[in-house]
Amino acid sequence: MITRQRVVTFGIPTLALSTIALAAWLGPWAAGSLVTEKPSDIGVTQPTPVADNGHQIDVVFAIDTTGSMGGLIDGAKRTVWSIATHIKQTDPSADVRIGLVAYRDFGDDYVTRDVPLTSDLDAAFAQLSTFRAAGGGDVPEDIAAGLNDALAMHWRDGAKKMVFIVGDAAPADRGEVPTLDVLARQAADRQISVNTIRCGEDLDTERSFAQVAQLGHGEFSTIRQNGGVQEIATPYDTKMAELSARIDHTAVIYAEPTTRGAYESNMAAAAAAPAPAKADRAAYYRAKGGKRAADDMLGEMAEGKMAFDGMDRAKLPTDMQGLGGAELKAEVDRRAADRKAAQKELDEVSKARDGYLKAQEAAGAAGGGPGAFDAAVKKTVDRELSKSAK
Repeated sequence: MITRQRVVTFGIPTLALSTIALAAWLGPWAAGSLVTEKPSDIGVTQPTPVADNGHQIDVVFAIDTTGSMGGLIDGAKRTVWSIATHIKQTDPSADVRIGLVAYRDFGDDYVTRDVPLTSDLDAAFAQLSTFRAAGGGDVPEDIAAGLNDALAMHWRDGAKKMVFIVGDAAPADRGEVPTLDVLARQAADRQISVNTIRCGEDLDTERSFAQVAQLGHGEFSTIRQNGGVQEIATPYDTKMAELSARIDHTAVIYAEPTTRGAYESNMAAAAAAPAPAKADRAAYYRAKGGKRAADDMLGEMAEGKMAFDGMDRAKLPTDMQGLGGAELKAEVDRRAADRKAAQKELDEVSKARDGYLKAQEAAGAAGGGPGAFDAAVKKTVDRELSKSAK
C-alpha cells in the first residue's frame, strides 16, 4: 500500500515554531519547491473552535501545487486578501476562518500539506506564501487525499462551510482514502459545499470536477490556466501599505518568544507582498475592525487593564523588556497615539481607494473578470452567502 507523506504545517493557536522554521529556509515570494526534503508525518492536535457572535464562515482551499500550477498559485497569493475583504464587505458581521491544503501525488515530495482553519489570516497568508509549484509526473493528481484532509479539519458547527478544489488535472484513485465521489457526498451530508475550479481546458478534469461539485452541492467553474489574476494597481496602494505597516509596528505582542517570532515572520511575509496585496490586507483589517493579532495587548495596556509593574518582562517585545514602569507606560501611550493617527488616515485613504476601484469596476477594468481565480471564488461565495440570507 502507498504510504502518504502528509505534513500538517501548523497547529492553532501555536503557530510559532513552524512559521519561524519555514521563514528560515523559504523566502515568502522566492522561487523553489514547497519542501526541500521528504517530510515526516507530524501529528498536530487542533483545539475545539470557539463560538463567535458573528456569522461564522469557514473556507478551505485545496490547491494542486504541481509544476503546471505556478501561475495560479502566484495569483492566489496576491488575491487572498481581496477575497477575504469581499466576504467582510458582503457580510460585515462575518467571522472568517481560512484553511489550506496543498496536494500533489504519490512520488512527489509530499502528497498533502495542510494549514488548519484559522482566523489568523496573517498566519494563513504567510503559509500560502510558501506554496510553490513543483513535481507532478503523470497527469492525474491525488485530489481525494486533498479533500479528505480538508474534511478532517475542525469545522465549526453552524458555520457556512465551503471547500474550493483548484487544479488542472483529473483525480487519481490511490485507494488510501475514500474515492472523490464518496468524499463529496460526505461533505454534502455535513453541509460543507464542495466547489471546484478547473484551470485550463482539460476535458477529463472538467468532467470529474463538474461531477464532484454536483455531488458536493457546490459550484463548478473554469478559469484560465494561469489563474487569470489581473491586479488593479491604484494611486493609493503604497500609502495604504505604509499606514498598515505603521499599525503593525505599534503592536505589543505580550507572549512567549516563539509567538512573538511567529508574528514577526507573518509581518515579514506581508511586507514582501506586492503593493496591491498589501493594500487589500489593510482594507480587510479596516473592514474587520479591532486588533490584528490575538496576542497584541496594546489596547488593554493603554486602557489601564494591565498593570505595568506586574508584567512578565520576558513576554514583552525585546525593545520594551528593559523599560521601567513609567517608561513602559510612556512607550505604550506613544504607540497607542501613533496607531490612532495611522488608523484615522488609513480610513480616509481606504475610502478614496474604494471609490477608485468602484470607478474602475464600472468601466470594466477592475478585477480579473471572467476566467479569473478571484472572480470565480467571489462569485461562489456570493452564491453561498445568499443562501444564508434566505
